[in-house]
Amino acid sequence: MSERRVGLRLGWEHTHRELLPALIALNWLKRQGVTGRLEHMSSLGAAPGGREVVMVPFYYDDQVRDRYLTLHDLSARWFVNLAYEQMHFRCGRGYLLPDGAFAREQMLHCAWGDVFRDLLIGHGIPEERIRVTGHPRFDLYHRPELLLGRRALAARYDLDPDAPWVLVPYNFNMAYISDLLRRQLLDRKYELTSEFLAGFAQARDAFTELVRTLADEFPEIVFILRVHPAGYEAESLYHGESKRRSNIHVIAEFDIANWISEAALTVVWNSTSSMEAMVAQRPVICYEPFPFSEIFEYDVNRIVPTFRSKDDILEVVRRLPNPELSYDWQLFERWYRHRDGRNIERFCAIVDEAEQDYERFVCRVSTASSRRVTVGRRVGRLLGGAPKVKRVAERLLGVDSPAVMAAPPEAALGTAVSELSSLPLLDYLR
Repeated sequence: MSERRVGLRLGWEHTHRELLPALIALNWLKRQGVTGRLEHMSSLGAAPGGREVVMVPFYYDDQVRDRYLTLHDLSARWFVNLAYEQMHFRCGRGYLLPDGAFAREQMLHCAWGDVFRDLLIGHGIPEERIRVTGHPRFDLYHRPELLLGRRALAARYDLDPDAPWVLVPYNFNMAYISDLLRRQLLDRKYELTSEFLAGFAQARDAFTELVRTLADEFPEIVFILRVHPAGYEAESLYHGESKRRSNIHVIAEFDIANWISEAALTVVWNSTSSMEAMVAQRPVICYEPFPFSEIFEYDVNRIVPTFRSKDDILEVVRRLPNPELSYDWQLFERWYRHRDGRNIERFCAIVDEAEQDYERFVCRVSTASSRRVTVGRRVGRLLGGAPKVKRVAERLLGVDSPAVMAAPPEAALGTAVSELSSLPLLDYLR
């Protein structure tokens, strides 16, 4: 098959969130004769240009343009905002919805479903610049060949492969946010009130107590405390839990889809990993020990069965492997619409659209501002450019700096794309 005239440059930010879906996208594009490149957000612009679609994992405002979109000639390309954060607390809406003339007039925006599409329209994004694609991560649960499998995970982490596994994702990053970053986000319309931040700390403490109780009550069950790998909440904060109880394992490695697919139950506070568990057809519940989602308007806890007391959670675990749970699929589909395993094809279809009429949505702005933050790059070089260097840089600096991520090894990435397998990239994907 001959190579097509319009290529794709796919930007990524967090290894665990975006790279497995990227393998599916690059594999699909390769079979369509489309040249695809994978670049970290901090490195966009390093590759030669041409007629291409540039997809970025997020776009909030002109600070993102000025910091990351440093391509020599913006006007030669289509820009697409994948908007990897769509289900949100209402207090974050002013920050997450894309602002500025560049967002309204020079970009396309992906919406997983009708709710975010309507929010974009209400925020001033023209409807013709929105594509409802579904969530690309949902496609992972239709591609088991990309996941490690139960026996491989058990061997790697010394887990009992025959015991039930209960997954408890931790996502309490806001409990650890620095004062400087909080001020920066407030300036960018994220309404981080003291009540909101205190709720994260209280929920963290309640969840830690819940995990201890569950581990004591069910010694035959393996409990996997999954710390979010892309944030301020370090895995090391909870290592004491696994030292005191042998059936608790604190693990932040590999894409959470590996763990969701093998869990007899997933217990979240308000994580959107619960939506992935629903798509994977694995049992999932919310533990919300005090009112929070109602106050800050978060729909995860309306979609997934939500319980207030530890006794309720204990009862659900006792009913495993058949906990008899029900979900609000109608509300789920308003947010996410598609779960048929073809969401990545839908956003790749934007390349087809560009091929047919490149001038329609090509960016008309020649350059971004020169106000680029470079301190993160210096820290990245000092720390060796490891995959987690951006998070380390943020902790050192107290700011969201664009430290350079090490790219996946080129040969291994090519093999992973061709074979649609994560195995060639295992060391990198950790």
